Amino acid sequence: MLTVETLQERVTNSELGRKWINDPLMNQDVWSLIELGYSSEECRINGRYNLHLNNFSLPWLQFLSKLTIRATARQRFSMGRITHRVCDLKLLDKYLFSQGCVDPKLITESLLNQFIAQSSSVSRKNTITYAINLWKEEQWLDIYFTPTRNQITTPKIEVIPEEVLYQVYEKFDLLPEPLERLFRLQLVLGCRIGEIIKMPRQCLKNEGEQWFILRWIEKRQHWRYYQIHPLVAELVREQQRFLHNTFGDNSDFDKLFCTTYLSNKLNIPLIEKFQRLPKYQPKTISRQRINVLLKKFCEVADFKDKYGNKFQLTSHMFRRTKASIMAYCEAEDEYIAGVLGHGSLDMLPHYRKRSLEKLEKDADTKGYVDMYGQVTSFKPRKCRYEKLAELLKVNTPLGECHRPTMLGDCQYRYACLSCDHHRVTEEDKPRLEADFQYLQEDLRQARTQGQQRRVTEIERILKLIKNRLQGLVQLQNIKEKH
Repeated sequence: MLTVETLQERVTNSELGRKWINDPLMNQDVWSLIELGYSSEECRINGRYNLHLNNFSLPWLQFLSKLTIRATARQRFSMGRITHRVCDLKLLDKYLFSQGCVDPKLITESLLNQFIAQSSSVSRKNTITYAINLWKEEQWLDIYFTPTRNQITTPKIEVIPEEVLYQVYEKFDLLPEPLERLFRLQLVLGCRIGEIIKMPRQCLKNEGEQWFILRWIEKRQHWRYYQIHPLVAELVREQQRFLHNTFGDNSDFDKLFCTTYLSNKLNIPLIEKFQRLPKYQPKTISRQRINVLLKKFCEVADFKDKYGNKFQLTSHMFRRTKASIMAYCEAEDEYIAGVLGHGSLDMLPHYRKRSLEKLEKDADTKGYVDMYGQVTSFKPRKCRYEKLAELLKVNTPLGECHRPTMLGDCQYRYACLSCDHHRVTEEDKPRLEADFQYLQEDLRQARTQGQQRRVTEIERILKLIKNRLQGLVQLQNIKEKH
């Protein structure tokens, strides 16, 4: 069985490990995030101060987990990521122990995949992949593991529907004034809530008639000035005046938004707690407090969607709504990503979702279904392609291709079903149903003959076709309502 002593010897001989082997933290089970290099401000914003690396049943895994967390902190991953990794590694320890797998030599790829499959989150898979690759590269422990490809899933939509957004604006004044300004500013800027919390008190810059605001871009880890509308600048100046009047000239509080407290008297109705004078402290407001106050706001405002169901806001919805509004107004993809502070265009599937009302109107003309099974309507992404819409549309055996750069050979020629630019209409339904039936028979034969790779590929294609068929049913229902 692998012992901690053996591991310590391997770690001592590795380039990365020898830096940490004599670190006092390695002999402790509770680590301070500040000692790992995170600031006290980051700890307060995230409401996390310590990592608990105790309650491991396998000493060798506890030792490797500590090294893995040191490597994670060294790369300056977010607090959320580092906390998830501690949790995932603890769960791995519990799982291996329950399976009687106390020695790493007994760990198989199948066993790890079974552990990963128990969670619907990608966090567990990412943690295991990161840890095993780290252990192998540093020659601490070599476990054979090849991560499976992530299944294609429908991008999660977290925007505020138009009818709810109207209600939000109508009832914003129920919030204490600083919180109202906070959420208005987040909506207009599209910031992450952590970026709003970090915004400095003196964040405005005026150059002639133009106003600029200083923003922290979390993904890129730098500060940057963005030009804003004068009315947005006035919103910020109102908050600055509030801080001046509340805490005075001598306050050294340097953030734009402070901690807000409501009355803690249990016999006072919630709506009165919002309307009575709140209390403020010159401290950085935390994510947890914002989430609690937003939840209470939703209770007071009683938001309802178009179907009469209660609607719960989250702070991230304001950011996504800003992106969706820009997409609806035909803003360039790169501009949307730049405003929201993304380093790539990978998040654009979130932004390109239109309101249900717009979707229903589009479905009355000609509706499409994409690879995720979502009803959509095609419009070229760039203005320069508008006149080329018909030219760029290419018919395929299973629908239409709307790839913006389809002016020559396509690398997806024989894999349309896996392409983001592929669309089907109701006219393609008979062919899709026929192919679905054919592939099901093909799947039965592959299973009978024990052709596992062929089974996996057929199942993948069947899922893609099933997504489209379900989307076509949704499209038909939308048209029938009108």
